[in-house]
Amino acid sequence: MIPRGRRGFVQALERSGPIAALAAAFFFNFLAGVYVNHVGRSLPSLDADLLLGALPRVDLTGFFVWGFAAFAVFVIAAGLTTERMRIPYIAWMYALLISTRALFIVLTPMGAPKGAFAVEGYSLFEIFGRFLTFKNDLFFSAHTSMPFLGFLIFRRAWVRIVFFAFSLSLAATVLLSRLHYSIDVAAAFFITCGVVWIHRELVEPPYRRWRARWLEGKSA
Repeated sequence: MIPRGRRGFVQALERSGPIAALAAAFFFNFLAGVYVNHVGRSLPSLDADLLLGALPRVDLTGFFVWGFAAFAVFVIAAGLTTERMRIPYIAWMYALLISTRALFIVLTPMGAPKGAFAVEGYSLFEIFGRFLTFKNDLFFSAHTSMPFLGFLIFRRAWVRIVFFAFSLSLAATVLLSRLHYSIDVAAAFFITCGVVWIHRELVEPPYRRWRARWLEGKSA
């Protein structure tokens, strides 16, 4: 019989732990963004981006701000209506992705692409966005990776299609608006898949073993 205290501890950990991890990930992302904005001011832009050189320069900053806001609303609504029991898991996966990205942008600071449109001035950006996205937080693209993660971890077919559409449209937006290099967008898909694989193969199995032993009353 599982001791009530141990069961309660695990339930509390699995319900509140991912939310706390997500909040910590956003804070880590903010610190990383402030850092790369500081060091990125003195870094030159990369000139040899073949895809950006071939694409037209189009001001889609409105969709950059409001399209991502629509994605954020959709991920919350889809979670509450179609994946309510998996909300802690979804929060945990986004915490992993955001933390991974924060680490990557600190490791790879670079100057913004030439001709990047400014996103300052939009009311939503001034209130919320400036704490989430920064001019020099480039590698890898959150606007591409975060919707793509929804495509990978949600289960309803129509929900996954919407997430994939968000990912592709926002990827096009950041490229046409010169807000990311092409490598930032291309790498986002691969790194997001890697985060999901690492969690499934390297994080979840040992946690499940620990959970089973803990509930059985074994400490090791």
